[in-house]
Amino acid sequence: MFRIVISRLTDDGLHVTPERHGTAMSVDEAVLAVRRHLPTADTGALRSDAVQTSVNRVNDFRRDVRTGEGDHFRVVIAPMM
Repeated sequence: MFRIVISRLTDDGLHVTPERHGTAMSVDEAVLAVRRHLPTADTGALRSDAVQTSVNRVNDFRRDVRTGEGDHFRVVIAPMM
């Protein structure tokens, strides 16, 4: 299982406000959940293989993304231990 946290970034990333928490049974499900929550975000970096590689290497996946409206978010996907 994986935990998913999507946080809003404000003040050029100085303030991080958690906006959504969730869980997923697989990396693919986690990526799909992020895309559903942020449909206008540039999620090109949120490919299942990139997420899995990062989780295997450093134990989590973190990316800052921007929506079409200009909002900034930080996405974290990590295995539940």
